[in-house]
Amino acid sequence: MGRAVQNPDAPVAETLPPGLPSTLKRPEDKAIRSFKPWMVGDDTIGTLLDEGWSLGICCRACGRTVECKPQWLADRFGDRRGLRLADLLPRLACAPPNGCGSHDVAIFPYCEPAAPVTAITSADPRSSEQPPSGRG
Repeated sequence: MGRAVQNPDAPVAETLPPGLPSTLKRPEDKAIRSFKPWMVGDDTIGTLLDEGWSLGICCRACGRTVECKPQWLADRFGDRRGLRLADLLPRLACAPPNGCGSHDVAIFPYCEPAAPVTAITSADPRSSEQPPSGRG
C-alpha cells in the first residue's frame, strides 16, 4: 500500500522488533476493508528481504497497525524465503498483549519513503566565471 492511501492522522505503527522508528501510518479504513489476499500477488518473504521492505499488518477489529521490519522478517522467516505472503496471512493474528486476538488482518509490503532531494540554489563552486557586474 503506497503512501497515497495512508491516513495522515493515524498514529505511527508499532514495530517488530519493538522500539525501532517507523514512518508507517495506518491506511484509510476503506483500503483496509477492501483488502483481499490476492492483492499481495506472488510476493514472498524473499521478495521483501531482497527489496529491503517491511511487512505492514493492520487489524480490522481493533485498529492496531504493526510494521515488521526486514531484520525481524529475516530472523523469523529467513529459512522460508519462498513463503508467499498470501499463504502467511491465515497464520497471522493481532496477538496479545497489545492486540485483540483477531485473525482478521490486512497485510501489505511497505517501503520507507525516500529522503527528499533538495535543489542546489547557489552558483556552481567549480565555475571560475564571475557573475556579470551589470556594467557595459
